[in-house]
Order: sequence, then C-alpha cells, then structure tokens
Amino acid sequence: MISLQSREASPPRSVCEYHASRDGRYAWFLLTWHPEKDTALEEVVAEIKLEILNSQIANISRLEIEKWLKQFFSDLHWKLHARLRKTNLQERGISLFFGVLFDHELYFVQFGRIFAILADSKKLSPVGKDWKNYQVQTLEGLQLFGMADQDPVFKSLRLYIADNQRLIILSGDLARKIIPRVNDPGTIDTLIETYAHEDNPLWLILDGREKLIRPKRRGLSRLQISSIVLITLSVFTALYMLFGNRSIDQALHKLRISFQREKTIRLEQIPTNLNINTSDLRKHLDRIVNLPARNITLEIIWNTELPYDVSHTPVFDLNTIYLVSDARLNAYDKKSRQLLWSKQFPSHIRHATLYDGVLLIGLNDQQVWGLKEDGTAVWQLALPTESLTGSDYVPCEIKPNDDPRLDRSIAVLPSERGISIIDPARGETLSSLTLKQELEALSAYDTYANCFYAVVDGAILCIELKIEN
Repeated sequence: MISLQSREASPPRSVCEYHASRDGRYAWFLLTWHPEKDTALEEVVAEIKLEILNSQIANISRLEIEKWLKQFFSDLHWKLHARLRKTNLQERGISLFFGVLFDHELYFVQFGRIFAILADSKKLSPVGKDWKNYQVQTLEGLQLFGMADQDPVFKSLRLYIADNQRLIILSGDLARKIIPRVNDPGTIDTLIETYAHEDNPLWLILDGREKLIRPKRRGLSRLQISSIVLITLSVFTALYMLFGNRSIDQALHKLRISFQREKTIRLEQIPTNLNINTSDLRKHLDRIVNLPARNITLEIIWNTELPYDVSHTPVFDLNTIYLVSDARLNAYDKKSRQLLWSKQFPSHIRHATLYDGVLLIGLNDQQVWGLKEDGTAVWQLALPTESLTGSDYVPCEIKPNDDPRLDRSIAVLPSERGISIIDPARGETLSSLTLKQELEALSAYDTYANCFYAVVDGAILCIELKIEN
C-alpha cells in the first residue's frame, strides 16, 4: 500500500493539498509553488483548488485519467492565464504538480520548479523533469503553468511505486540544496525534514510499504477453483478474440458459403440422399401438386399525392417512410401517412440510406450526416472527395453476418477518387483509400474473399478489407 509519510508547505506561496479514499487505494495530490510574496497568490491557488474540486475528479476511472489530465489542464491554463494577467506578479505563471494515485500507480503532470524523485535504499532516480540546472532555464523553458500565450505543450506521465520505494516531490530550491548532500538514499526523508524552517519550503513524501500482516496460506476452495477455471477460459477467449482475428468464425462462414454454392441435387437423387422410399416421396409430391392453386394479385391499398418531386428512391424503416426532394428530407408515418418532420440541408441530397438505425444522408458539398428516427442530427463529417451516386456507386453496408470479424455494421461510401469506411453509429471515419485516377465502378463486398473489386482507369483492382481485432 502507499502511505503519506511527510508533507510541508507555506501557503499561499507554496501549497500541498490532497484527498484520499478511506481504503487508501485512491488519492489525488496538488502542489503549487511561487517565489514571490503577494496576496494575489491566494486567489490564484484558490481558483486552482476550486476547479479541481468542481471537476468531479473522483469519478474519473483509471482508463480515462490520462485523457482527462490533458484536457483539464489545457482548459485550466487559459483560465489561470486570464487571472494572472490582472496581477502585479513579476512571474505571471506558477509551478504546479498534480497526481492521481490508483493503488501503486501514479498519473501526474508537472510544470515549472516542482520535481519528482523516486528513492529506494540504493539510489535516487529523477521522474519526469530533471531538477539539475533548472535555475539557468528561461521562463519559457521552465514552462510555468498559466504563463504562455498559447496552448501548453505537455503530456501526462505514469509511475509505479513499488514496495520499499518512496516518491519525493519537492521544489527546485530544496532539490538543489538537499540532493547533492545525500550520501545514503535511505535517509533522504530525514534530511528533507530538517529544512522545514527554510524560506518557502515545499515537499511531499509517499512511501510504498509492504503489508504489515501477511495472511496465512490456505487451500483453495471449490468456489475459488471454479473461478480460476472460468477466468482462465475467459482469458483464452479474450486472447483468441484479440489475436486470433476470429479465424474459426471466418472458416465457418466461408464453409457455409461454399456449401451454398454447390450444384442443386437432381430430383431422382433426393430419395437416395434423404433415405426416403421413392414411392412414398411420389405420394407426397402428388398430394402437393393436387392442392388448390394459389391466386396471387397486386392491389393498391392507399396512395397519397405529394406537393413536390421525389429525387431519390424512398427509404423506410419499421414505422417511417423517408422521401428526398432536392435538398429537403421528409419523414411520413406509415400508418397515418402524416408528415412527422421535415429537414432542409445546405445542399442537394445525393443519397439516403439506413444503417443500423442511423439514417445516412450524403450531400453535394462532400458532407455526410447521421440522423436519428426523429430527424435529430447525431453527427456530421466531411469526405475527402465529392461523393458520387448511381448504380455503380451505391453505398453499401457490411454486417457481422457478412464478415464475422465485425462486431457491428460498417458503411462503405465510394467517392470520386477513393473509398471511405465509416462507423454509422458513431460517425467516425474508420479508413479512407485515395486513388490516383477516378473510380469508374465498385463491386459489392465479396464476403468470401473479404475484398472489393474496383475499376479504375481501365484496370480492375482487388481491394482487401483488412480487420484486426
């Protein structure tokens, strides 16, 4: 477990704040330092702490923390920049260290004159920025938080604190005075604490400790053995899904297609293949042939006049019919034929298709929109080149039934000089292929060979769809 061994600060010039969960497996730490004595620092530090508390940091998971750190401190930089511009401080930037601890893993960012050192019984190792020669750096080189007139360039770091290791976070002034005097790395924490009466001290020491009481070894229970077996199977399944690229599913899929392509069995072969007596089979066939004939007719059950010309093939789902008229999309209820909603787009609609419950709208200006059933736009993106329509350029959908490697459907959109593959549910471009010449025609998806066949400049190309799970 990780424990807080020692900390020291002199507010408001230096601050050391932290919050930890009751079980000690989660905590966050904030350290700030500034060389000047000014009451304006109280407002600056207070705003930093308030922003952190209001950010709901406790709800951020380990998987999201690195992305959150980058986004949060990029936004906070500009808020702090505006406040520091109004102060009389000579250095309108502040040194800052912020870390989030999950068990033994610490995710952190650092700015300015605050440094981190990992210590054990044998050596001291700098973590992140090195404290050596920091005093000869320019203000720009120090990267004080909130000072630059542009987006800060930084990255979040990750550190594992093992048992019998200590993480020491301290100001540059203390690092310059203390670290060169350390003869025994195991006693550095005692040496640091002697500097508590220095001007503007700042440090934080986290200690990785072994468990004080080791549980006695006991034999595994039936429940534990069952759990281990299930977990092992789950791990093997996950590894197969990750690295096997679903080879078994693909083989079965191709085998099924192969059987479907076999020649049809002749009528006289049916009794032999089904092991049925020929005379009995003929009795069944005679009965079927002598049944009354079925009458099939076509009948118009309703019609509705439209006050506009329809410029695209109607698209429909379970309850709604969608009609395209130039740049407008109209949605009608199937039962009542009443207009549910109408949406005007900025340019002519080239194609409208349904993919996985998302209505895909392609426009003349290279834009593609994704709509919900009620006409609400859920995403919008721009294709690399202008989208095309026509019998040779109809967008197609590839479902998991077509390719077992897929978890959900994808949309394939041909364009003037390439092919784009998007995720209709999220509106993300998964892949885009640009051709040197114009695309003349594109085949449907070959589910057996996992490829498309494209005609470009008088040549045929085989374009494979590669998927790595």
